[in-house]
Amino acid sequence: MIGIIIAVLVAAVVYALLIALTGSGILALVAAILVLLAGIPSGGFGLGGRFGGSSRY
Repeated sequence: MIGIIIAVLVAAVVYALLIALTGSGILALVAAILVLLAGIPSGGFGLGGRFGGSSRY
């Protein structure tokens, strides 16, 4: 749960930073979504931790 909250906060910061630097809302939105997907502990695939636990290959 903490990892998801941190990922959302980082995505919001990236969005605000790119809006301020580039002025492009589309670019900022795409970058924020990519950061959000990368920051979710499961990596967006299944449940559990990214680097261990009960992952299936």
